[in-house]
Amino acid sequence: MQISVNDSMVIGLPGQLADIGNNEIETFTNGSMQLDEVTITAANLATTLTIDGTAVTVNSGAEVKTTVELAAMLLAAVNLAGLGVTASAGSTTSKIYVRADVHGTGFTAVGTTNCSVAHKVLNESTIPFGILVVRDTWSGLQKSAHLPSLTAEITTITTCLGVTVHSHANEQARDNADNPGYAANSAMSILRKGRIYVRVESAVTAGSIPYVRFSAEATEQLGAFRHDADTSDAVALPHSLFESGAAAGGIALLNLGTLV
Repeated sequence: MQISVNDSMVIGLPGQLADIGNNEIETFTNGSMQLDEVTITAANLATTLTIDGTAVTVNSGAEVKTTVELAAMLLAAVNLAGLGVTASAGSTTSKIYVRADVHGTGFTAVGTTNCSVAHKVLNESTIPFGILVVRDTWSGLQKSAHLPSLTAEITTITTCLGVTVHSHANEQARDNADNPGYAANSAMSILRKGRIYVRVESAVTAGSIPYVRFSAEATEQLGAFRHDADTSDAVALPHSLFESGAAAGGIALLNLGTLV
């Protein structure tokens, strides 16, 4: 028979709360919808982006256009093509974002001529527990979140939301690495202020500032935590620190400050 209660949980799973109280948790929908960024690679006469096998071409005729001008032309052409995606301004003036219009309906974008494509948010993505998520500013939904793909999403207090909380009720959803988490379009519990356990990509020390990945390749995880910028693929998370150290792949205690 239990006769006492400890106010601090034993270290364990990613996304597990470290304390019973003193937490600020909000609920957001997993708004993962495919988002690609298209970069115009050179000043040219034309650019072609192929979406689901349909070529979208902008051609300036005999006049060479700058990358900025071609990006603006391509943005308009994609939105006129009716391909189930929406284009908008990218992270620089020579880039555009292309996003799926519907949850669960992805697309294939290929830079066919004079442009390249970088995948930012995967449409089918399950968001694992213990991962930082950011506010969805694309869909117009008030309580929608997704994995970060830009530094500003993490460093800006109005877009940085917090860390996904472990839930036994959602363990049946798995990502591509077989990690349990929240399926697309499901409700996620997100810790905005408090202490939570997270898995770290690299060795971290107690008292150090956590960095969050916003650019991922191969098996890397967007929204994952580490000790440095990994050259230029992660950024420091404001108002937070590691309260315990951990080896690469281990579990560290993260203290989230005021993100509300």
